Amino acid sequence: MHFTTVTIASAVVAVASAQTLNPLYPFQPNGACVDACLNKAGKSMFDKFTNDPCSPDFMASLAFAHERGTPNYTKYMTDTGMCIMNCPKPEQELYNEQYKGKAAWYADKKANGTDPIAGNATLQAFCGSTTSGSAAKSVSVAVGVTAFLSAIVALF
Repeated sequence: MHFTTVTIASAVVAVASAQTLNPLYPFQPNGACVDACLNKAGKSMFDKFTNDPCSPDFMASLAFAHERGTPNYTKYMTDTGMCIMNCPKPEQELYNEQYKGKAAWYADKKANGTDPIAGNATLQAFCGSTTSGSAAKSVSVAVGVTAFLSAIVALF
């Protein structure tokens, strides 16, 4: 029975991991509370604000969190910080652990004038032709379901 429990738990982890797979923006997704804080502050300043790396508005949205010394940066970081401090500690820690890496990723893409999606067939397929991210989510769920089913079959 312990083996079955471990296998099922592993399958659940595989599904969760597959849903976070994103070759475009290689960071773990924020927790629900932190994500809500970022979106609330962002949308109050830019109606097209998004945390979706497949969106054409993603780089403009990241600017609020990574263009230091600007009024938008100050307001955004103040608003998100006040909200995030009410989120669960593990979500806060994940956000803080990844912040420097995300800032470096943003700075690199901005400095190189790189559109993360254009010219990359793999990422275009991941994000879908409309860059809405719906295809990416479908691919991630399909990978997760396949991993889950494979683990179940391994039980028998």
